[in-house]
Amino acid sequence: MIIAPLVSRSRCATSELSAALWWKARTIILALIPLLPSWAIAQTTSVTVPLPIAPVLAASDAVLPDAPSASRVVQSNSFAGGLGSAAKTIGSDELYFLKWPFKKSSIKWDVLFLGATGVLIANDESVLYQVPASWHCASNTLSNAALGTTAGTAAAIFVSGLVTGDDHAKETGIRSAEAAVDSAILFGAAKAIFARQRPLTGEGEGKFFSGNWAHGSFPSGHATLTWAVASTVAHEYHSPWVAIAMYGLGITVSTSRVTAGQHFPADVFAGSVLGYGVGTYVAHKPGATNSLSPSKSMIRRLPDAILEHVSIRGQ
Repeated sequence: MIIAPLVSRSRCATSELSAALWWKARTIILALIPLLPSWAIAQTTSVTVPLPIAPVLAASDAVLPDAPSASRVVQSNSFAGGLGSAAKTIGSDELYFLKWPFKKSSIKWDVLFLGATGVLIANDESVLYQVPASWHCASNTLSNAALGTTAGTAAAIFVSGLVTGDDHAKETGIRSAEAAVDSAILFGAAKAIFARQRPLTGEGEGKFFSGNWAHGSFPSGHATLTWAVASTVAHEYHSPWVAIAMYGLGITVSTSRVTAGQHFPADVFAGSVLGYGVGTYVAHKPGATNSLSPSKSMIRRLPDAILEHVSIRGQ
């Protein structure tokens, strides 16, 4: 009678520890995805760019042992340039997100969001504690699996683009990573600011500004990250089946974080809205690799893509 609950609790604790480690690994992987294109560019540049010292080396056949490789210098410069460009892009995104709630056109959305969040906060405890404790472990595993599937889908799209040369697939992977990093910065800052107690901790009231700045409950990081990536992929591929699959994963994560006893309903609602907004913005903003309107069909996009490709080759 006593051993069974202890075993169950031990398994749950092990699952939560593994989930925490896997969460950090996923975040690092997603943050590194934007660097892959710059690496690929560096590799291509080091092979195709003519270097003035090449004829000299070919004629003399004498290579200084300590001389730096010219291709390595070009590759390093390309990588550093890609890293700087990624940082600048993320900084520009974050500035936009900070300004958006204060725009005149955003007031109605601010009111709706704050009103809905306030209602949920008022009813958080009554909703959360209706969930049986026996659901916690399974729900926690489900939420981590759904988040991993979402991140893995975006990564698989990017890798398929690298293998097949599909520019749209590569762009989708890059933009998904951008949305993931954007959302991680936002929810990390929000957690530190609001410092809300987690469910089943302290008095279980979910108090704000409780000092829990490193592991705050508001908003849900799982929900924010999942909805950011899901929204990006869904908006890049204008297919109802893709939308159903990606948003289905988002709903799964949001729901299971509550049934896992990890978050209050207001936490996952705020995280879902935040993530969806980030993904929508990133997918629709103009970019260097895709300035085409997302509303265009693939047939209408083709001539523009060809012209863009030709113009780039001609430079």
